[in-house]
Amino acid sequence: MTMSETPVAIVTAASKGIGAACARRLAADGFRIAVMSRSDEGQAVADELGGIAVQGDMMKAEDLDRLLAATLDTYGRLDAVAVNTGHLPTGPLLELSDEDWRAGLDMVLLSVLRIARKAVPAMRACGARGSIVCTSGAAAREVMDNYPISTVLRSGLTAMVRMAARQWAPDIRVNAVLPGFVNTFDVPAEIIEMIPAGRAASTDEMASIVSFLCSDAASYVTGESICADGGLTRAIR
Repeated sequence: MTMSETPVAIVTAASKGIGAACARRLAADGFRIAVMSRSDEGQAVADELGGIAVQGDMMKAEDLDRLLAATLDTYGRLDAVAVNTGHLPTGPLLELSDEDWRAGLDMVLLSVLRIARKAVPAMRACGARGSIVCTSGAAAREVMDNYPISTVLRSGLTAMVRMAARQWAPDIRVNAVLPGFVNTFDVPAEIIEMIPAGRAASTDEMASIVSFLCSDAASYVTGESICADGGLTRAIR
């Protein structure tokens, strides 16, 4: 495989947590990496992986323009995008403000559309059979009372992933990963007791699912939202 044929992946929110784990795993899989983060910490991840970093905000179209331009200028192609975002406001339904909901909409749904508007044409222009993988959350699968914004908007993301998979086929696949509780913070003991697996997930475990969905091994998988919550949710679908 020549350098021009080596696949390229963009990973957002990649300075730490699931995003950084995804960047490291995709680099290990042979992807050349472009990372984006709001802080300058993403540069350290890029340097570690021999990739490039753009400091910016997924909620700003001009920052995404810079990300795509830097990726294509450096590598000349784009094959995969791993879309990670930050944490959403939590609390009882009536205590969340309009601003909380607008920020959630911007982060969960509009950020995916913003990057897809730029990434899908870029993938097609270089002839790639592309993959977009969104990190969502297990609240998309089952109502979680203290996570109303996550429950409502991430279930909407599940619908959007299925719709995008149909509209952008056959050359672009779109899927999502639905983590439960991940060890990016200290998960309370009472929550651990509710998880059949008996522990929180590691970021590497989430990255391994993203890796699969970006790989040729998942070439017939599209429109899916794969729940990886250690058995926490009880929904059948």
